[in-house]
Amino acid sequence: MLNRVLLLSVFLVALLSGCQPDGDRAGTSFLAEYETPDPLVLRTPERPVALPSADLESADGPVSTGELFDGRWTLFYVGYSYCPDICPTELGQLSRILPSLQERLPEFDWQVVFLSVDPERDSPAHLAKYTAFYSEEFVPVTGTREAIDAVTSTVKAGYRIEDHEEGETSYNVDHDTSFRLIDPNGRMLALLPGPHDTGAMVEVLEDFMSEVKE
Repeated sequence: MLNRVLLLSVFLVALLSGCQPDGDRAGTSFLAEYETPDPLVLRTPERPVALPSADLESADGPVSTGELFDGRWTLFYVGYSYCPDICPTELGQLSRILPSLQERLPEFDWQVVFLSVDPERDSPAHLAKYTAFYSEEFVPVTGTREAIDAVTSTVKAGYRIEDHEEGETSYNVDHDTSFRLIDPNGRMLALLPGPHDTGAMVEVLEDFMSEVKE
């Protein structure tokens, strides 16, 4: 499974590098001119990628994408709670990255949002218990297949659910392993491809956010 997921991630990073969606022009020149110190850690599209309006589900009830990202800087990760290896590793990384960003970049309001693409097994209540093991600050959500696909297709976070019978609970899901940086206006400004290194990611994000402040 690991090899399939990594190959999928590399393929999707390549797709993102050529992504030039329509949208407002704010931030366009900044992203086009920004030169990442390490493209293996952080990459930017030529323009901000506006997330679509979609209604998702959290343990506290329905939440729209507009509400979810409004006013906060978000590291966005796609996966599922029954993932045997990749998601536990990445959520563990995020549990260390989040407090580092909060300490080193306190002028920005940070959050981690985990979107499960497996609503058949991942109820909002189950997701809340699952992510609390890594950090009680994480914001877990899921939704209908239509809502999930609207979000994941926009940010090029591909996934594939293994064929299974209705009611079966022992199937796998291949999914993208990258983190996405979403700004307070609900736009993806950067992709952080795996495998992830906590120190390297925090340093590159510090560099990126210093440009944002200017």
